[in-house]
Amino acid sequence: MYVSSRKSRRRSSPIRIIVLLVLVGIAFYVYVLVREEQIESPFLPTPTPTRAARSYAVEAEDLYLQGDLDGAIVIYEQAIALEPGDVLYYIPLVRLLALEGRTVEAVRLGEQGRDLAPENARAWAALGMAYDWNGEVPQAITACKQAIELDPYYAEAYAYLAEAYVDAGRWADAADAADMALELDDRSVDVHRNYGYVLEQQGDYAGAVAAYERALAIHPNLSYLHIAVGKNYRALYEYDAAIASFERAIEIAEGDAEAHDQLGWTYYVLGEYEQAEAHFQNAIEQDPDFGQAFGHLAVNYWVRRNYEDAIPNFERVIELECVEARRQAEMFYITIEESADEIVSPSPDVVLRGYLDPSDPSEEGRNTLLATLMPKDPEDEDWAEAQGSVTFDVLTGQYVVLLEGVPRAARGTVYVGWFDGVNALSGNPLSTGPLGLRYDGTLEAQFEAAWVEGPRIDYFYTLGLAHYYMGNCDRSYPLFYAALQIDPGESNAWDGIALCQEAELPDDE
Repeated sequence: MYVSSRKSRRRSSPIRIIVLLVLVGIAFYVYVLVREEQIESPFLPTPTPTRAARSYAVEAEDLYLQGDLDGAIVIYEQAIALEPGDVLYYIPLVRLLALEGRTVEAVRLGEQGRDLAPENARAWAALGMAYDWNGEVPQAITACKQAIELDPYYAEAYAYLAEAYVDAGRWADAADAADMALELDDRSVDVHRNYGYVLEQQGDYAGAVAAYERALAIHPNLSYLHIAVGKNYRALYEYDAAIASFERAIEIAEGDAEAHDQLGWTYYVLGEYEQAEAHFQNAIEQDPDFGQAFGHLAVNYWVRRNYEDAIPNFERVIELECVEARRQAEMFYITIEESADEIVSPSPDVVLRGYLDPSDPSEEGRNTLLATLMPKDPEDEDWAEAQGSVTFDVLTGQYVVLLEGVPRAARGTVYVGWFDGVNALSGNPLSTGPLGLRYDGTLEAQFEAAWVEGPRIDYFYTLGLAHYYMGNCDRSYPLFYAALQIDPGESNAWDGIALCQEAELPDDE
């Protein structure tokens, strides 16, 4: 029987057709929705996950390894902005801020990190470094010891302690701490760097060069280490090697003002004053607030008897170093003093006090320090209504003291305001002198701390001599007297006064 090769077709079910049509309709509807979404919002940004703070830290570490410390600081700050409660981002940033000379910021951030993690040895060690680089040596020693107590095997804590001991003049302790740091970690940049510092301060410049170069073998792109090597080569009178080290620092960090300045000073030592001047100018161009470069440029003009150009540069270095000294102000307080005494230092009888902090975190804000004054003993009923404030402009040295509710001083006593952290030229704490309160216990007074302890004494008397040679002794005398406040026996200042007095004598005498 013949059978067709085609398979016979089964008749379609109406229900099946309806189901298929429904499915097709659904599919078409979904397709239209997708197309509409694509057409209606083609410029909406693609959703992306928020960048993790950890990725910023990785980027910052890469920049650090490349020698870009400024760039690393910016990125670490962004990481902290994302995760302000993670101390691990504070620790490297504190160190970098100190290395870049931003020591006040380093201390403030280091204290925040310590408060976040009081049991973290690394946070204490970083704070110890910041304290030391900010000139707060006793606090640095305490912080480093606390770090060691928390972690006796943390090498950097011993390294920073060694540096602080050197700055305290405790040479044997410094050597012991440096040796312990080396024993714990021979692959740490800071361990070798601080060991080099110990040797350098002891006058072992060759040993310091070797230590710094071991640090560079670990991390060759740190400009500050090349600068340290260059300084020690210069101390060894190996000027070609010193110049090469400073030039290498500039290759790594073109904007490193200190590298330009130190290269200029090397040429100055060699008597190549024109080359020295060019490099000092480069340093100032890189950092217009770098006082040391202005000082070196002023001296460079002075030795060439270019007094006219030396004068504004001496004035600028004195101004900048006074500003930097004023920035160190930490607290303002008021004491009760015996009016019959010569008041040069504060009594322990503190009645009001307040910590000085920047008015806001911006660059401009950090130039104004504010303190709210409150009674030291809040339980004392006589002082319950007393309060006040201090506003300190670190750029000009002007400050305003406002007080109210202060009890009348007892007979034979006066109130005096003092700064903690900044001193007068004499080295005594900066003070207001006796405060003349009104009968109602209020005060609104403005004071000025123009020259404070900070600038070198030779800047004052050399600037005074420059004015003398320009025939302007009226401007010389205050500078000579300022030098004598620093050191009453400074012969150059006395000689300058004698020269001016002689120049002012009538010709017939």
